[in-house]
Amino acid sequence: MINKLFLLQVILYCFNVFTLKAQTDPVILAYYPSWQEDFASTNTGSKLRNIPAYVNHVFLGFAKPNMTYVKDSYDLTGTGVQTPYDGCALKESVSALSDKGIKVILSVGGETYWATPDAYNINYSQIKDFVDDIGFAGIDWDYEPDGSFSGIGTPTNVAHFIDFFTQSRAIMSRADGYLMACAPSGVGALGGLNNDDASSPYAYANRNALTGETDTNLYAATAATNGINLFGFSATGHMIPVMAAVGDMIDLVALQGYNVGGSLNREIMYDSYAHYADIHGFKIASGVHFPDEPWGPLYEYTHANVASLSEHIETYPTRVGSGDGIMIWQLLLADGATSSAYSYLNVASKVLNGTSEAVAIADANTWALEPYTGGAAGGCTSGGGTTYCSVSEYVITNSYSVAGTQVYFNCKVWENLWFANAGEAPESNSVWAEVSDCGEGPGCTLATSEYELSKFKIYQLDDKLYYTLPEFNGKSELRLFDIKGSIIVVTSDNNSEGFMVLPKLSQGVYILQIKQDENVISKKVLIN
Repeated sequence: MINKLFLLQVILYCFNVFTLKAQTDPVILAYYPSWQEDFASTNTGSKLRNIPAYVNHVFLGFAKPNMTYVKDSYDLTGTGVQTPYDGCALKESVSALSDKGIKVILSVGGETYWATPDAYNINYSQIKDFVDDIGFAGIDWDYEPDGSFSGIGTPTNVAHFIDFFTQSRAIMSRADGYLMACAPSGVGALGGLNNDDASSPYAYANRNALTGETDTNLYAATAATNGINLFGFSATGHMIPVMAAVGDMIDLVALQGYNVGGSLNREIMYDSYAHYADIHGFKIASGVHFPDEPWGPLYEYTHANVASLSEHIETYPTRVGSGDGIMIWQLLLADGATSSAYSYLNVASKVLNGTSEAVAIADANTWALEPYTGGAAGGCTSGGGTTYCSVSEYVITNSYSVAGTQVYFNCKVWENLWFANAGEAPESNSVWAEVSDCGEGPGCTLATSEYELSKFKIYQLDDKLYYTLPEFNGKSELRLFDIKGSIIVVTSDNNSEGFMVLPKLSQGVYILQIKQDENVISKKVLIN
């Protein structure tokens, strides 16, 4: 008797081959670790900007779920992203890749950022602001509670996963062009003991028929099986309730088809997700790993089996023309000249676009980087500081990628002549040229009130700075600055006479500023 499911797949395959083949380019996706980026100058030295266009999707990892970000600041400090340059340069990098047709997606979470309860205090609006400012195509929810998938299928964590999509999709709609992705465990769509779908061909009850194996190795994770042990993980099935709830909100599932033990059957993980992709309409990128897998090594991905998996995806009866493809962790892994994550993706790209497995494997290393030569959109000014004389205060932790950017520093406006790295401050580095004086900053104006300074008495005794100011009645704010305008002490007083406790200071000239309402006076002070 002919299997009806198989017959349906054959019919759909024939239909797709003739009508849908050119529908969508297959996804060729790589994780890119932001902390491994290099950056020598504006137009050279960036591993990220030089990614070739056959890699058409990049997950940039990782952002903190509970990131803090101020719109238009381009300040990466609270985001978790660890590039060696500021947000303006990152925006330029993302733009450079976009010009090649590469979609850069912000990956949120990873192994380390879910470790504390505070990780779930998520400000979705701040994530959206960061995505918008940098130009990301969307976000990838890389949810690995406790740094693994062991507890991801609990009711609490399933509810978290559903909430991530519900909340973020509410403000980042598909109609506005935002992509929403996730990177679940490869076993997440197979039926498990805790999470199952009896209506799925990949239900827990069908495990023996699907694999041709008994339950002898159901919990023998490291055994080389035809897939029976994939049904025995605690994470098995964790995406089933998530897809049931929010599957229609997801654009791309990049399943982690690695670190799943010794099973030799890696195709069944793609097949199980394909069942739900046909229902909900998302694309699939089946994840592979450049060897060795961290958990093991028990299985080694090679050019040959990546080509075989790609052929399986490219000809899968119900998915021909869907745009499904391959994902790899992570792009910069290599073992010298013989193979790399790039060569693995090159093989996948060729097979998924119709090249034979044999030719794709033979041409695995026929690829080249596409060095960035300039021209991508950037042009923002890193924020994070107060504005004086209509320009932002210089921030020492920021780099300034665009020549001609003006900043305030030490009572002057400065302009960078070329790329200014973090720490290359005005006055101390020739990258900055003085533009004009600016008297708006703290400590810049030494006398700005109608009061006679002769009545302003001040002296130091040990670690206290004493002052007398008869004209100032009521609450006053007192600030002590160094000669460059940096605040040393801030305090307040309700009396016209008092003192300020000093920290340990180097001998030299400082400025005491007292402000009451609109009245401000300042006076130089010699500290011994």
